[in-house]
Amino acid sequence: MLLQGCLVTQKIVIKGKGNVKLEQVEFMDLEGWKNTDHKQALQSFIQSCNKFAKMAQNRSIGKQLGEITPADFRDVCEIAEIVKTMNVKQTKNFFENWFRPFLVATKSGNSKGVFTGYYEASLQGSKVKTNVFRYPIYAKPSDLTDKPYLTRKEIEEGALADKNLELLYVDDKVELFFLHVQGSGRITLPDGSKVKIAYAGRNNRNYSSIGAYMENNGLLEKGKVSADLIKEWMKNNPEKADEVMNSNESFVFFKISNDEFVVGAQGVPLTPEHSLAVDSDIMPYGFPLWVSTTLKGKNNSKQPYRTLVISQDTGSAIKGVVRGDIFFGRGDEAEEKASYMASSGEYYILLPVNVVDKMIGR
Repeated sequence: MLLQGCLVTQKIVIKGKGNVKLEQVEFMDLEGWKNTDHKQALQSFIQSCNKFAKMAQNRSIGKQLGEITPADFRDVCEIAEIVKTMNVKQTKNFFENWFRPFLVATKSGNSKGVFTGYYEASLQGSKVKTNVFRYPIYAKPSDLTDKPYLTRKEIEEGALADKNLELLYVDDKVELFFLHVQGSGRITLPDGSKVKIAYAGRNNRNYSSIGAYMENNGLLEKGKVSADLIKEWMKNNPEKADEVMNSNESFVFFKISNDEFVVGAQGVPLTPEHSLAVDSDIMPYGFPLWVSTTLKGKNNSKQPYRTLVISQDTGSAIKGVVRGDIFFGRGDEAEEKASYMASSGEYYILLPVNVVDKMIGR
């Protein structure tokens, strides 16, 4: 058996097959639980249920948690479909009655990790290259495999120029860099129409934080880095901006999308502030997670941030047992929240009751 269950002071501790340990808590232990938007979280969960229903029911989806399958979610997903028409109290009761919360930690007991945010980017662009719109958004190359491809620097210096991969052109290479970080966006064309683009692939080079690069090289003050400060610095120092951006070798390719919503790696629409990107090598998709962290803002403002999310996406920078990237949606407020979000926190996974029984061998 891949998982071991035991009672510790009448609470279940589950050790996964990787570096994951889950320790049962009570819903009353989740500070802010009573005040969260359970209705929106339920709608987000139903998106994952729809995905589970289309999968082979005996397929393993547990990652490092164990042999969990879509079939294990059948009952709770059917109940979710009924509860979605009910009131807020009944929605809250649904999670409390049909799930059990567990603190997620490493096997050494470390439950702290980093939580960041992302959003759907908005840029100005054109279908043709002009003096203003001259920075290309590239489609995925046909010769891209799962091996390391051209670096960001090589691509920016023209290595793909003769492959006819340009989807659109934008007017700001700094904003284009951040589009790569976000993974999706809307491009407003000169006639006012919008083109939606989505993630199509990456060059299989390691992602590295340009914020850390700027801190380590004395370009920005340590501990005070934010997306806004990075953008401001690069726009004020254009002669050094390329060097900074190219320190991150990772490069993202896009495709034109007809989806109304941003679609995550699970293949479902993301719900603002109720969808989370996780390390998909560790944490499975489609599970409710209670996130407890801090929302930062301008002028170093801080406030507790707690929300019920569903694991529905991933990203090359999202690595570790306790690591999450909160999707904030689109618009100025979403961008601001995501831009300052980089906080320590914890999360708790909500396991269906029948899954808990299965994992501990009841």
